[in-house]
Amino acid sequence: MKKKTLTIAIALVLVVALAVGATYAYLTAQTKTVKNTFVAGGAVDQNDLNLYEHKAKLNDDGTYTLGSEVLDGSEGKTGNEYTVMPGVNLPKDPTVKVTAANGPYYLFVEVTKGAKVDGDTLKYTVDSSKWLRLTSITGREVYVYAADGATATILDGKLDATPVLKAISDTDSNTIQVSTDNTKVAALTRANSALTFQAYACQSAGFADAAAAFNQCFGTTTGK
Repeated sequence: MKKKTLTIAIALVLVVALAVGATYAYLTAQTKTVKNTFVAGGAVDQNDLNLYEHKAKLNDDGTYTLGSEVLDGSEGKTGNEYTVMPGVNLPKDPTVKVTAANGPYYLFVEVTKGAKVDGDTLKYTVDSSKWLRLTSITGREVYVYAADGATATILDGKLDATPVLKAISDTDSNTIQVSTDNTKVAALTRANSALTFQAYACQSAGFADAAAAFNQCFGTTTGK
């Protein structure tokens, strides 16, 4: 990596793990931070880049709502555990926040998923009003923060808490849509239902655009 490249990354791992039952399966989500400083210093300090979700509460009717407790991998809080039933959607709110910055930067989120997180068995939608897919980055699902949803934004300062996923409906906090097909739900396993989010920040100076910045900073350093 070039010496001038100043980057940091942080990961929120939401592992959806299921144990198959006769008419339902169990889904667990595991969230933690992975702090990788590739070059000392940068436009955003390591502790100023945050990725987290809120703890899900089981209701009496079997649905879930999100509480106020933040899960970010600290204090042994590794994530939510759900009982998954066909057609019962789930709330999950991976959220990115930048508390301070030392200079202009791009902010990215990468999503990796298991084979059954396919829009058929389990479905999610990234909020396109704030995150723009970088289609030129092949083999990886990478989004850049775009305040208008159309053009990558060069940030210079803090960013308030910004959710990654879009709600299923305007009045619904659920973001993971579950198939109504019991056979499909029963086929879910820990491996094929994994859903992982990772956030990155990279200086904007010295790069032609956001895709160039991501490729230079993270194209070969994340093990993917």
